[in-house]
Amino acid sequence: MSARPTVVCPAGIEHGLVLGTRLDVTSYSKVLDRVIVMARSGKVGAVAAANTHLIGEALTDPAYAEVLRSFEIVVPDGMPLVWALRLDGHEIRDRVYGPYLMQHILQHSPLNLRHYFFGGTVECLNRLKARALMLNPGLQIAGTVSPPFGDWDSGTEAALIDGINAANADFIWVALGGVKQETWIAQNRHRFRRGVFLAVGDAFALVAGLRLIAPAWMQRLGLTWIHRLVSEPRRLLSRYLRYNTRFITAFMKERLRKVYLD
Repeated sequence: MSARPTVVCPAGIEHGLVLGTRLDVTSYSKVLDRVIVMARSGKVGAVAAANTHLIGEALTDPAYAEVLRSFEIVVPDGMPLVWALRLDGHEIRDRVYGPYLMQHILQHSPLNLRHYFFGGTVECLNRLKARALMLNPGLQIAGTVSPPFGDWDSGTEAALIDGINAANADFIWVALGGVKQETWIAQNRHRFRRGVFLAVGDAFALVAGLRLIAPAWMQRLGLTWIHRLVSEPRRLLSRYLRYNTRFITAFMKERLRKVYLD
């Protein structure tokens, strides 16, 4: 991947570093305010909800680390990231969980702003659209697309990007899976005309009601991953073993360095 310019956080926006990845110290309402401003600017913006998986990937993949640096907003999606920010002295009340962020923006979006859903199955998109209209009757949905599974050839990708541009949406919600979706947005950013691209992964299925969100008590204790693992053990076991272990090991080493240096 070719090098992309690093985005500098706007003045007054507090952020911290967790294992080298910039995370915004923010809340649902603050993100909503910022993305509305970004959408109305007529420019292209990008938002990612980072969990320990994405932070672990950025640790060993410099190209992906640069992808996250190129996003205007990167929110702490997991409680371990919130705890890490607190240890560094940041006052942050809670995580900004991707599915809840999606619901919050859909529910409070001004009705003159348009939304486009890119990713997931046709069934998921139909249910997501219905759910979005329940949250905010009158919400403008500019389009929904269930892209082909797997890698796309250049013609398919060009057609998908043309469809996004033709929709002229203010918010483009992208669910292609963690790492892939952020990388795709960054690689093709120069081909988009406008809009805020929000990489939210599993939020489509969760907001649509196809899968259950973890109970609140599990979320508070940082145990959402257990809820997900029980629901999808075959898909998630190897990922959690690899990336959670990588994150915990690297984080403990970093904390020890900070304790001894301080």
